[in-house]
Amino acid sequence: MSKIIFSIPINVDVNFLTSVNLGLIYNLQTQNLKCKFFNPISKIENNFFDYTKKILMKFTTIDCIKSLNIEKLDNILKYNDIIDNIIQNFYSSKIKNNIILIEGLIPTCTEQELLFNFNCKIATILNADIIFVTSMLKKNTFEEIKLKINSIFNNFLSKKQLCNSLYIIKKSFHKNNNPFFYCYNLLKKDNIEKKIIKNINSSLLKNNTSFTYIPWGKISTIFKINIIEICQYLNCNIINIINDCKIKSTIFIDNNFINKKCFFEYLIIVSIKNLNFLKYLYKLIINGNLVTAILFTEYKENTFIDNKKIIDDLIHLSIRNKITLLNINLNIWQIYYKLQNFNKNYFPLKDKLLINKIKNYMLKYINKIIFFDNFNKKKHNNYISPYIFKYNIIKQARKLNKCILLPEGNELRIIKAASICANKKIANFILLGKVNEIENLAKINNIILNKRINIVDPDHIRNNYVNFVINMQKYKNIDIHLAQNLLKNNIFLATIMLKLGEVDGLVSGVNHTTADTIRPALQIIKTLPQYSLISSIFFMLLKQGVLIYGDCAVNPNPNAEQLAEIAIQSAKSAILFNIKPKIAMISYATGNSSTGKDVDLVFQATKIVQKQYPNLIIDGPLQYDAAIIEDIGKYKAPNSLVAGQANVIIFPNLNAGNITYKAVQRSSEIISIGPILQGINQPVNDLSRGSSIEDIIYTIVITSIQSSNK
Repeated sequence: MSKIIFSIPINVDVNFLTSVNLGLIYNLQTQNLKCKFFNPISKIENNFFDYTKKILMKFTTIDCIKSLNIEKLDNILKYNDIIDNIIQNFYSSKIKNNIILIEGLIPTCTEQELLFNFNCKIATILNADIIFVTSMLKKNTFEEIKLKINSIFNNFLSKKQLCNSLYIIKKSFHKNNNPFFYCYNLLKKDNIEKKIIKNINSSLLKNNTSFTYIPWGKISTIFKINIIEICQYLNCNIINIINDCKIKSTIFIDNNFINKKCFFEYLIIVSIKNLNFLKYLYKLIINGNLVTAILFTEYKENTFIDNKKIIDDLIHLSIRNKITLLNINLNIWQIYYKLQNFNKNYFPLKDKLLINKIKNYMLKYINKIIFFDNFNKKKHNNYISPYIFKYNIIKQARKLNKCILLPEGNELRIIKAASICANKKIANFILLGKVNEIENLAKINNIILNKRINIVDPDHIRNNYVNFVINMQKYKNIDIHLAQNLLKNNIFLATIMLKLGEVDGLVSGVNHTTADTIRPALQIIKTLPQYSLISSIFFMLLKQGVLIYGDCAVNPNPNAEQLAEIAIQSAKSAILFNIKPKIAMISYATGNSSTGKDVDLVFQATKIVQKQYPNLIIDGPLQYDAAIIEDIGKYKAPNSLVAGQANVIIFPNLNAGNITYKAVQRSSEIISIGPILQGINQPVNDLSRGSSIEDIIYTIVITSIQSSNK
């Protein structure tokens, strides 16, 4: 399994962030490790500077989303689509890698909170180790930097993620300072003697340092921008161009211009109407002062006839002095705002010599012992983020290409969910209902019904199943009229169609009770031979991972044998969805801390499961907090293999289960998929009458996967 590292930038520009990532990858290369580089989203217009592929072409790279409209992050549906696309791109490459390095987005001041949240979201979804790439003020200590970052990211990351984060910190030194690493216990000392510097690596090892400073003084001066790239970016017109003309910065000249005599390696941006400065500039050049490049703004033909001589003289003089000259129609402030994005994201792509210098420079400071050895020592849990779980089950369902029957075909939510699933090639569908009614509803609501959706009028097919009903054991010898009357119930009809193998699964419940869905299933489909009951689970897609709750919808007061059966069914469902089950049997007491009828029942059920399936990891009785919170689990049940790590939670009765699932779902505003029925011969699943379209989609996905497990 690949190690995933996410570099989150804070108050750094693209030059430093890219240099750090180059150094990290070069470090890996020296260790003969395979690395994949991932830039989730390009925020640059038209992907103008896609250094991901150009600089890192020697490494495997993952395609990024080409652009991001920040406003989309405020729209939940669009936000989810962006996340889904990123996950899809992330998993698109099948090449095995030791390390995957992900680069976070660099936010502007106005975007900070939104993009900090977004970066952290991606890091959490992909269960990545985090490196904060940041800068420091003159007198900052590491503790102060860490405290500040923790306060910023406290709302975006868990305490565990923050605790395990590493830091790469940009530091600018005075001329007399030598570049060096600080180690933790020497941080507050201003003067480090040479003999201490020689022992720095051993000090770092002893202190298990989680950060490093990178001196960024002289090295930062080597970043220069090729003027032709600015010209292409702004779509300027060229008056005169000098080959390989490079600048280190831009100067915007307004009416109160600065009295500066040297403009060497600067791009002067000035309005063609600013005659005072143009005259000043002419004098500077005539007197031999070095000027590298000029961009005339508000440059339109025939708009400066009165000043033509002054401008022509300046242009001719500049050409003789080999000065690059550009012009553009935009005004200074329009140029200023456009170049904000350019400056933030520019990196000198084509300068191979510079890139090699940067890689070698960074390698001195990004010490492999500090970073990657620490990462390799860290234990990774079996965390599955809700987004990855959803991505995986959709991918699983697509491969199966099953046909799902939706008996409530005239319900708008059902039509929308079926359309989305069909468009994403998740499944094929039969919708029971009046063809004209469903098609009109779709048309009014701009819903596309593609060829994967087949609408069937139940009135046209009911009589096809009369003989089957008459021959059923439960209804044997009933007359034809009674059989026809039973078949008027669309869920009853749909269940028979499933029984006969005409479809792979059935999803119902937005307009019916759970009993309405389960009763025909019990009568017609029945339980699997090894089970005495049908039970249910919910997939709870929590921030800290995916939990399975059972049974929160079907069995009111199971006895010990039934509770054990529910646990076994839930464990097998977990395995079907690629979750390695760690089962917690929940009670109001942990271990033998209390006794009573209810606690004893949970204890007996646990023993039954352990006897029947000794390889299952199960423990009980456990209190809920001891089951899912690591610290509490270690304290209350130190010898348990489940406490603090449980992902399958079995409640002792329907009262406890239903209350807990509703409380968690509504209080945390999370997605819960279910109830999912288990222990049944063929997949039938019930929807809550308050189901959202997303709930319906994922119930369809789950049903498709269940149908493969006959």
